[in-house]
Amino acid sequence: MKTVWKHKRDATFFPLSAWERVNLSKLCAIARRLDSRLAIPATSSNFSFRAQPEAFLITRSGLHKRLITPEHFLRVDVTSGLPLHPLAPKPSDETLLHAMLYSAFPSARAIVHCHAPELEKCRVPAFHFEGHELLKALGARTHLEPFSLSVFPNDQNMQALVKLISPRLKEPSLAVGFVLEKHGVYCVGTDVEQAHLRLEALLHLLTAQGESIPAIETGSKKEQPAALRK
Repeated sequence: MKTVWKHKRDATFFPLSAWERVNLSKLCAIARRLDSRLAIPATSSNFSFRAQPEAFLITRSGLHKRLITPEHFLRVDVTSGLPLHPLAPKPSDETLLHAMLYSAFPSARAIVHCHAPELEKCRVPAFHFEGHELLKALGARTHLEPFSLSVFPNDQNMQALVKLISPRLKEPSLAVGFVLEKHGVYCVGTDVEQAHLRLEALLHLLTAQGESIPAIETGSKKEQPAALRK
């Protein structure tokens, strides 16, 4: 009896390679772990993987990410963030931010974005860590080397966000990730595992930081967030 091999396809109808399927399956497993810690509520958050220089795969819009499978990822152009297939479903609203990061960091292969509750502590312009062993997971040489997680004000206009963030992409910390205030965190990796490890490290560091919220730079002064003022 003749067996017919059926290729698995992404949401834009292109065949998925074995390497793509393996890595997208890893992202699906990460989504389920994040769901268990309430970090991907409703239809928020998005995940992507780049197997080719000119395109990447990203989760489609309007689906709870606990339900994603490799077939729910869309193939989009790395420059424009637009789907390669004319009949493709709608990709994530934040696809352009993924495109920005992949264009800026050629070695990047994966991006993980979530809305973990720990991120509520992060305020513009940055959240600072020092003295933690896990800083080495973010590229620090020792635990004594400080790390500043850049925090940008959120904007529903993706073009405006790209214009705001792009001039800062030469800063080393942006190759690790950044936060959109009252929104979520983006973590970048040279593979899926590194992106996930960086996310886990950041969320642990935010938890370890407790209620200690760093001062916000306001002009030439430093002042505490309004929530802490008496």
